[in-house]
Amino acid sequence: MKDQLKNTVHNRRKEFDVYQADYDALWNNIDKAITKKSRLHLWYSMAKVAAALLLLCVAGLATLKVVGVDHQNGYALHDVSPEMAETELYYSQQVEEKLRFIKANNTNVDHEVMQNLSMLDSAYAELKNDLRDNADSEEVIDAMITNYRIKLQILEQIIGEIRKHKGENIHENVNI
Repeated sequence: MKDQLKNTVHNRRKEFDVYQADYDALWNNIDKAITKKSRLHLWYSMAKVAAALLLLCVAGLATLKVVGVDHQNGYALHDVSPEMAETELYYSQQVEEKLRFIKANNTNVDHEVMQNLSMLDSAYAELKNDLRDNADSEEVIDAMITNYRIKLQILEQIIGEIRKHKGENIHENVNI
């Protein structure tokens, strides 16, 4: 059957060539279709890149929010360098340990002492803001470390008083 069709087309070839083909017009139509698809493909590619960048930015911001890198309240020592992170970790652990000891002994610490501790916390918050403004400032970093040291001295004095009065009534106010 294929041979018959082939023979028929071959024998009647001149009857099929009724119209003269305009190859330039044919090529121009093909070229327009390709160019149109290319431009459309270019716009889709640019849209994909823009969407990927937007997604990457949103994911980055979400990650920063989850991790807690929000410096609205200033920088802490761990934001400066790894050495300062170790220093901050050491002092904060010491302060927490001493506060736990004081709370574990059920002492009523003098109100004035607690105010001094809260003033030190406020001063530390201001130092964090100063550090945000000027992260290379040795003075601010030294002041933050000094703040921790003063807080530790106060807590050690309270613990010393607790240990002195350990044989006495622990529930008394400890005056320093």
